[in-house]
Amino acid sequence: MRFAYPWVLLTLVLLLPLAWLLLPAPQKRAGFGYGAVGILRSTLNSQSFWLHLPGLLRLGLLACLILAAARPQLMDVNTKRQVEGLDIMLALDTSNSMLAMDFELDGQRQNRLEVVKHVVEQFIQKRVDDRIGLVIFGSQAFTQAPLTLDHRVLLEFLKPVTIGMAGPETAIGDALATAVKRIKDVEAKSKIVILLTDGANTAGSVDPRAAVEAARTLGIKVYAIGVGSNGPVPYPTQGFFGVEYQQRIFKMDTELMQFIADSTGGKFFLASDTATLEKVYATIDRLEKTRKDVDDPRPREEFAWAFLLAALGFFAVEQALAASRWRVIP
Repeated sequence: MRFAYPWVLLTLVLLLPLAWLLLPAPQKRAGFGYGAVGILRSTLNSQSFWLHLPGLLRLGLLACLILAAARPQLMDVNTKRQVEGLDIMLALDTSNSMLAMDFELDGQRQNRLEVVKHVVEQFIQKRVDDRIGLVIFGSQAFTQAPLTLDHRVLLEFLKPVTIGMAGPETAIGDALATAVKRIKDVEAKSKIVILLTDGANTAGSVDPRAAVEAARTLGIKVYAIGVGSNGPVPYPTQGFFGVEYQQRIFKMDTELMQFIADSTGGKFFLASDTATLEKVYATIDRLEKTRKDVDDPRPREEFAWAFLLAALGFFAVEQALAASRWRVIP
């Protein structure tokens, strides 16, 4: 059992002793506290416990209400279940070239990153048994979300990803090194990095080939995805009358990505449109899965009802006694 609001239990420690001190002493009650004069003599000779019983019942009622307010919950966090899944680090390019508007989503032209985020979101939702993390890279690379089975939280970390948040250039070596670092110590038979970029390595302090060697040595498979093309693409620029679209060419280093994939036992994919990108992630979704044990907490069962029922019981007994042996005659 656990309590959702354990701080409420402080009330139990502080309030109950105070309530006990404030309870009126049995002999100071107004009126004649016996239902019949004939039982007065035997009652006076009884133990003091029985004289305090109504007060004790009220304290029990108060204690049960406080425990119910703390939201007791039943759950078994030690339960294990065996699932088939992978440990996957996603590395997404957010450099300025991802602003190119050569992709479409629902019939509307969108920049590359918005389409990538949409497809990645669908991919995450399908991989329910995988631990997935997220690395963002531009001129530098950083971990946006560590490996987690909580995909709801992961998707919340994906939403604020924007172009330029890691700098305008492309540090492929730093991105791969960061992803490898986040996944290398994980105890799993299959470790995957999905590296997505639309450019060439133009920034960063880590040589991509050194990062590839580290991944290969650690048994980490890298799937490289190149988005866009090497031809002219519409790119938004700020003109005199607002946003204008000019044709620009962004060179993609397909040879480097093919080398990354081949060296680590992965594959290289080229996606020049939304449909192809979706097929790429669908292909990766069909990867061989590995059986592993994960914590599987049972759904939390609210247990406040039991304490509320006990409080009702204390109240009913106290009222029954007040209407009989402990009834006060004015």
